[in-house]
Amino acid sequence: MHREPVAGVANKRGMKFVAFRLLAAMVIMGLFAAPGVAADPVKITVALIPSESAAQAYYAQDLGYFKAAGLDVTFAPFPGSPPIIAAVSSGAADIGNSVVGSAVAARSRGITVKFFAPAGLYLSTAPTARLVGLKGAAIHTGADLAGKVVAVTGLADLTYYATKQWVEASGGNPSAMKFIELSEPEMLPALKEHRIDAGILIEPFIAAAGDDVASIATIDDFVAKRFLATGWFASDAWLAAHPDIAAKYAAVMKQTAEWANTHHKESAAILLKYTKVSPEIVARMQRATYGTVLDPALLQPVIDNAAKYGSFPRPVTAAELLWTPPGK
Repeated sequence: MHREPVAGVANKRGMKFVAFRLLAAMVIMGLFAAPGVAADPVKITVALIPSESAAQAYYAQDLGYFKAAGLDVTFAPFPGSPPIIAAVSSGAADIGNSVVGSAVAARSRGITVKFFAPAGLYLSTAPTARLVGLKGAAIHTGADLAGKVVAVTGLADLTYYATKQWVEASGGNPSAMKFIELSEPEMLPALKEHRIDAGILIEPFIAAAGDDVASIATIDDFVAKRFLATGWFASDAWLAAHPDIAAKYAAVMKQTAEWANTHHKESAAILLKYTKVSPEIVARMQRATYGTVLDPALLQPVIDNAAKYGSFPRPVTAAELLWTPPGK
């Protein structure tokens, strides 16, 4: 009978022992690995207007929520929603923050973007946008704007459509005035230089304007008393390719919204850091309220407003503007 040399048997036993220890180490490492978080964070670019309506992302960055979810986020600032939609649809950015009206206009024209997480929630009890004029200007109704120049942040967004709705509701004719497009930082200088007669300001620009301006109307009240003003969106193609990343980002936004809605003092310090707004302005401004649920009913008033005052190739439904995660 053939017998293997003792040295050979010992060598095999040693190799088996080493293999066993390696296997055990791999099992232990697997058991204690953080679930759902990749070894290397996923890099994404987020396009947004540097204002409180999109400040959820700033808070999530500063609080470490993105890092905990395995996301490495870079911010790309833009002056308005239409260029943000262009950046996302072209692939220059992965995720964007936009007013709902601009997404309606884009979707109607074949630019396939969808919201996958809520952002700013408009409440009539805490308005964060106003139509303003210089202090002392005799503008009180839509009729007073006949022959005047009115600046909005986009000629295909809520500021444009809501202003038209208010003008009609207060006895004016939108066709009797001239609308131009300006970014928020340009509004107050344009008013002071008399290049425009009225303009839309959002926070923190309302607070920053101080006594230089007078409120003409809270135009969003004429859309609805409560609706989703802004949301986080991506292209259909990106959402189909990265549903796990979208789900993580949405979860972080919900977590951040719940924190920010109840921690105004703490969030103010972070807002100062990212927007360079002074503490005095933050103390005066109306703080934003963030949505926690993507409810089609909260989009419908904006869709109806855009359909009435915009010019679109086809109607858009709330259902086609909302992304549904696979398996839900």
